[in-house]
Amino acid sequence: MYRVNELEEVLDLSFQNKELLKLALVHTSYLNENSELVLESNERLEFLGDALIGLIIASELYRRHPGLQEGYLTRWRSELVKTETLADVAQSLSLGRYLLLGRGEQSNGGRSRESNLAAAFEALLGSLFLDSGFDAVNEFVLKVMSERLSFVDQNISINNPKSTLQEFSQEMGSGVPVYKVVSSKGESHSPIFEVEVLVADKLVGRGIGHRKSIAEQNAANEALTNLKANNRKIN
Repeated sequence: MYRVNELEEVLDLSFQNKELLKLALVHTSYLNENSELVLESNERLEFLGDALIGLIIASELYRRHPGLQEGYLTRWRSELVKTETLADVAQSLSLGRYLLLGRGEQSNGGRSRESNLAAAFEALLGSLFLDSGFDAVNEFVLKVMSERLSFVDQNISINNPKSTLQEFSQEMGSGVPVYKVVSSKGESHSPIFEVEVLVADKLVGRGIGHRKSIAEQNAANEALTNLKANNRKIN
């Protein structure tokens, strides 16, 4: 069968149904020129894989960063599942070498085209799901995207004070910070929130902002400054 066994070794995967893996590699251009050999392209598998990668990355970000606001979670999920990122992952797995392309697509650089690579990676996930189930896909995604997830972890800690404060607090054995809105002033269309943050039931920071989330971020920033200035001591 077309290089499927070789690709399984590259991916460190074993398919029960080898045809599913082969189908993940069929670009529409190949189907157009070889309709007598294949009945469909990888587009349906790509559709399935797109849903799977979104769910897996969203779930993993949610699990790793319990203090992170929805907007930040959305931003980083988008960063991890965008075409450029998935194409880079596909390239690292050498998927381009195994794509089944039409002659014109191949001669025009189709094996290195980002859209083709990303689609092949998503189709691969769809085929793995149909062959071995969700747990197998989840394990594979977390393995091949581990470095990118770690990069996100580092950047979230740097750029999101709430996440950093939570990690800081838990390292000290002080549990999860608690945020409380102590006042809301101003007009209904332009309120000003004041928020306090407590760690181990001790007030460690205050913040204000036109949105509660901004006030919480400012409170977390002040808390980090205070805790570091006091040598990380809460009591």
